[in-house]
Amino acid sequence: MSHDSGERRQYIDLEKKALVRYNYRNQKFEIIVDPESALDFKRGKDVPINEIVEGFIVFHNATKGEKASSAILEDIFGTADEEAVVKIILEKGALQLTQAQRKRLLKDKIDEIINFIHIHCINPQTNKPHPPARIESAMDEAGVQIDYVQPAEKQAKDIIKQIQTIIPIRLETVVLAVKIPPEYTGPAFGIVSGAGEILEDQWGNDGVWYAKVEMPSGKQADFLDKINQLTKGKAEVKIVERKSL
Repeated sequence: MSHDSGERRQYIDLEKKALVRYNYRNQKFEIIVDPESALDFKRGKDVPINEIVEGFIVFHNATKGEKASSAILEDIFGTADEEAVVKIILEKGALQLTQAQRKRLLKDKIDEIINFIHIHCINPQTNKPHPPARIESAMDEAGVQIDYVQPAEKQAKDIIKQIQTIIPIRLETVVLAVKIPPEYTGPAFGIVSGAGEILEDQWGNDGVWYAKVEMPSGKQADFLDKINQLTKGKAEVKIVERKSL
């Protein structure tokens, strides 16, 4: 079946947009989407369709503005309702990103992975996190391959295993016992709960707050700085347990 180009439109600038392309029965269909929202949708996130698509318009060639005709939509999809067809193409079609978009998404993913490793891992020789630059260098040396679609956490856990032969590194959480003087308990609660999971807590008769909190080991130094700054060094914090993951 030959293309029915349908209604012709002006050329469309897709510099900050992306396409989802669906090929079926020798016909090509395209819709214009926001690349970030469409990628989230393809990853399985619940994103409203009207936040993904650039209008409910179906094209044969979006760049040239060649709109698919109602007759073609009816023949291929069984309906001329463009909103319904757009949903089908979004679900079944392939997301087409430009080279610049892929490069940017890849850089963002690399940064996300490095940050995860920096926060969640330590150098077991020093019990301190590796600097991000050292992590990135080890990833380069190991020839790590990054997928901009896969979740950062999943990739990071595999990458940690790959770079263990290059740098000493361990995925670890730490459990801290915290004692906060009564005059600081309000703002301190926000710092403690924001750093990790509060495993247990209790109040003393004098208003002192005692808590145990588990957090990624890489967050420990920043947590101590914030607590000491808030309480002017009056808080007590000690390591109860280290958990290798």
